[in-house]
Amino acid sequence: MRRAPTWLPLAGALVVSISAPACAKAPAQAPPPEAVATKAAGEDQALPPGVDLSKLDDFSKKVFFRIANSEPSVCGQAQSLIVSAKKNCGRSVNALRYVARLVEQGFTDSEVSEGLAKRYRPIAPRKIDISAAPMKGNPNGKITLIEFADYECPHCKRFQPVLREIVEDFPNDVKLYFKHYPLPQHTNARLAAEGAVAAQKQGKFWQFQDKLWEHQDDLGPAEIEKVAKESGLDVGKFRQDIASEAVKAHVEKDHTDGTTAGIQATPTLYINGREYTDARDSDSLKEWIKDELGH
Repeated sequence: MRRAPTWLPLAGALVVSISAPACAKAPAQAPPPEAVATKAAGEDQALPPGVDLSKLDDFSKKVFFRIANSEPSVCGQAQSLIVSAKKNCGRSVNALRYVARLVEQGFTDSEVSEGLAKRYRPIAPRKIDISAAPMKGNPNGKITLIEFADYECPHCKRFQPVLREIVEDFPNDVKLYFKHYPLPQHTNARLAAEGAVAAQKQGKFWQFQDKLWEHQDDLGPAEIEKVAKESGLDVGKFRQDIASEAVKAHVEKDHTDGTTAGIQATPTLYINGREYTDARDSDSLKEWIKDELGH
């Protein structure tokens, strides 16, 4: 029996200035800067516990306090980010740490404001179907990760060890779903995706996918069949499935879901429906997940 679609809220456009390199579908357009409060900078320069500015020089500290005093709370109160953080809003404390890191890295006020909006501000939800997507991790985890990727995208390949580490480090909290988004300029990406769906039909999606990343430089038909053999698949059934309309429709559905969501590049990752827009290293991703867990 066909399962009913499982839907998850989905966040908006990619923050190109803060994100790591990606395989782009088209030039990404930055969204308009978010409006911020007009409270004068410098009104409050007393830091809440847990916020460290030791890595900032004097100029960067001025930038930090200007933003901390002008940005509104991320906890819903009608007060500045820094005041909110000192009144036991844990998310505002985390947001201030994030501001300090972005300022240290040289981002402008407007870029930091945009980063805060993408990470902490309410975003109009969209929907994404994960009913047919392969999943690993804890099915009951509080954190749902959804990755859209292309098998010929080198940035996607480099992101895989980070995602594996996250699943291993949060065994009780994280579940990861995968959606196919082959880019038109990658000539073998769609066939590789169809091969992965065929492997999923035999219950060996993740084993097959791991080997696809290993063979990324050569994903022609012969190499993909070799990957199927190395993954222990029934090759006869694999040949039938990879040529079937059902498998092709699965990949096309994933791609359509990504296009509808506004994906401009791969990899694209969603954390509980919010698009991940920070650097694609394990420490940065762990910070986002801890925010979602309320740590």
